[in-house]
Amino acid sequence: MKAFGYEQNGGPEVFQEYEVPTPQIKPNQILIKTEAFNLNNFEALQRAGKFKPTDHRIIPGRDMAGFVEKVGEEVTGFDVGDRVVAHGHHSYAEYSVGEDSNTVLIPSGVPYMAAAGIVTPGLAAYKGIHLFGKVQPGQTVVVKGASGGVGSLAAQIALDVGAKVIGIGSSANEEYVKSLGVEQYVAYDKEDPSEVLADTADVVIDAALNGNGAESDVQIVKDGGIIASVADNDAPTEKKVAFNHIHPTQEISDDDALNAMLKLMAAGKLKIRIGYKLPFSLDSVIKGHQLLDSKHAGRIIIAK
Repeated sequence: MKAFGYEQNGGPEVFQEYEVPTPQIKPNQILIKTEAFNLNNFEALQRAGKFKPTDHRIIPGRDMAGFVEKVGEEVTGFDVGDRVVAHGHHSYAEYSVGEDSNTVLIPSGVPYMAAAGIVTPGLAAYKGIHLFGKVQPGQTVVVKGASGGVGSLAAQIALDVGAKVIGIGSSANEEYVKSLGVEQYVAYDKEDPSEVLADTADVVIDAALNGNGAESDVQIVKDGGIIASVADNDAPTEKKVAFNHIHPTQEISDDDALNAMLKLMAAGKLKIRIGYKLPFSLDSVIKGHQLLDSKHAGRIIIAK
């Protein structure tokens, strides 16, 4: 099968196309013929060697959607030909492997690209709202980075819970965030969110890659509130605040979170912005990683 990967760290040009064996699945696994896969910032950092030097061939990727090619003997609820999405392994390839704990059926009407696009950002957003943020109906939730992959999904999931959501981002993204159902928006390039929203939030969801950081989070949150952040730092404060780092966990399982989000998507309550659809080729993977390394808006999806 065709796969895209690299054997050394560097820029997007280190990617190569390989012909590799189709994966052999274990009893609890599912072989998926890939129709679309999603590119994530983690994969760009991994490629660049930000975590550890690469000393072997890597076929990256976790987020894929396609149809079931083969089912392990311990797997139930899936048949050959079913449309599925998975938080699996080595998704930059014609075939990928999912497990029964991270693979779910795609509802009718949800395209492969949209399903693939919600996996990594959606898992962070869903668990950020329901587990790390413990968002309840009627609460005020401030989402920093509300136009981004995690933030835009978190805002919509919080709205579905019944919370009041206030978005923070640049003025260029105000119209997009409000199109998601967020009524109040604070543009950080026009006013200081920590002043405008001081002591406003029951929960702050900090999904911003860049911004004012933890110092503004503690100003925005109410005494007794929660800050759930994709960053792992916090700021000193006299308020009683719970700081929760959003991180991978199975306390809410991947399949439960994916199923819940896909139901929202099928019902028209959860939208994802796909900024780039690129064909299934080496040139597209290189171009996609060039986009990851630059300022871009929306998910970057490789699709057949």
